[in-house]
Formats: sequence, structure tokens, C-alpha cells
Amino acid sequence: MGQSPLGEATDIELFPIKLRLPEGVVSAGPDACIDWFWDVCFANEEYPWQMELTADGVLELMPPTDEPSDVHENRTSSKVYLWDEQQGFQGVPTGPTAAYRLPSGALRVPDAAWTARENVRSRQPGEPRGRPYCPDFVVEIRSSSQRSLRPLLAKMQEYMDNGARLGWLIDPLERTVRIYRAGVAEPELLHDPEVLDGEGVLPGFAFAVRELIFDLA
Repeated sequence: MGQSPLGEATDIELFPIKLRLPEGVVSAGPDACIDWFWDVCFANEEYPWQMELTADGVLELMPPTDEPSDVHENRTSSKVYLWDEQQGFQGVPTGPTAAYRLPSGALRVPDAAWTARENVRSRQPGEPRGRPYCPDFVVEIRSSSQRSLRPLLAKMQEYMDNGARLGWLIDPLERTVRIYRAGVAEPELLHDPEVLDGEGVLPGFAFAVRELIFDLA
């Protein structure tokens, strides 16, 4: 049996696939872009691609999450949920299916996120779909299909530029974590950390990243 063409493409960045929205939609503004985005999603709901939208009107497509990335996402988002439950539901935790409409006009789907109750805003009648705010805390986890970190680095900076207070970029391939903090220009790079601290954003939250992600067989 011949090798898959994808298996041979070790020197190119396959994902995300990027498609420019029609210029007429882009020129109509961010709300029109997001409405168009959801129309595309619903028209293709039988296909399991994950879609996101950049602030400048580019549709980004990623394939379904493969193992072990699916477990990485589940473990991370569930731990954030359990922490919030222990705190008496002080905020809104979400997993890798929740879409956030950022102030920039981008629509992003982080692998895990949390927002303090006082910072949550409901979508108003007539507004495009998607949670209309940026999470206070956001996590992105590099999957095996992401050969380059560049798109994730840009996405993490986008979250911070739009109001996130704390972000984790977890890279199981390199066993590293980049910690993003509001007001700090550069992320802190940790090599093979054992535990991550929620700091002042998620006080008392400790995530055993080595056990739950890096050492996952």
C-alpha cells in the first residue's frame, strides 16, 4: 500500500486551511463576516471540520481532532470545569466547541477557556452568533496535525490583545508551555513543567500538565 500524500508532506504547513471571504462580505464589516461564517458552518454541518474566522475575514479550517489531542482537550477543559464548580460557579468554563466573538471581529474556538461571571456578556438580539467577549483565561493545545507553532503563537497573542488575562499554550510535541500574562510583552517559556498554576485569574487551580498531557500514552 502506498504512503498517504499527507504522510509525505513533512516540510509544509498543512493546517489551518485558509479561505478568503468574498470581498463584498469583508467590506460590510465584522458582523457580516460572522453571519457569513455561521451560514457556511450550518451549510456544512455534516462535515466535521472545525472552523474559525480571523479579524480580517479569512476562514480557517482544521480537521477533526485526532488522538491523543482529543483526550488532551477533554482533560484540560474538564479540570477547569471542576475547579469552577469547587469555587461555587464563579464563572463560565467552556471546552473545545465554544465560539468566542472577539472585539477584533475574529471568531475563535479555544480548547479550554474560563471567564469570570462579571465579565460575561450575553448576545443581544440581532447580534451575530458566538459569545461576544474574550475569555479571561484561555488554553490552546498543539495537536499532531499542527506542524508549525506559528498559527498558535499568533492566536495566543490575539487573545491577549483582545483582553485575556492569562493564557497557556501547551505543546505536547516539545513538552513545553508558554504562559501569557496581561501586561507582559513576552510569554514565559517552561520546559517540561510538572504543574501549571492558575495564578490570580484562577486562584488555587493547579493543572498537572506532565501527568495529564505530556506523559499520556
